[in-house]
Amino acid sequence: MIEYEDQGTATWRYWQKIRNAAGARGSYRDRPPMRVRARVVFERDGEVWLDGTATRLGFDGAIFVELKDRRVQVIGVWLMQDDVWWPGK
Repeated sequence: MIEYEDQGTATWRYWQKIRNAAGARGSYRDRPPMRVRARVVFERDGEVWLDGTATRLGFDGAIFVELKDRRVQVIGVWLMQDDVWWPGK
C-alpha cells in the first residue's frame, strides 16, 4: 500500500484520476461530518486507503468524502458505501 505523509498543496503534476469515483449526485446532510477511511483507486498509484471526512450522503447511499491528498484535484469524491469504512461499520 502506498501512503503519502505529504499533505502539501495540490498541483497539476501530482493529480491523478480516481477510478472508483461514483460521480456527482443529489444529496442531503442527515448527520454531522464523520471521520472515515476511504478506499481510493488512482490511475497510476492504484488502490490506497486515505483518511477523510464524510460530509454528505447521496439518495442512493453513496458518500461524499472530503480528502486532503495532493493527488486529488477537487475537495472530495463521491464513493459507494463499500469503499468507505468508519468505526462501527
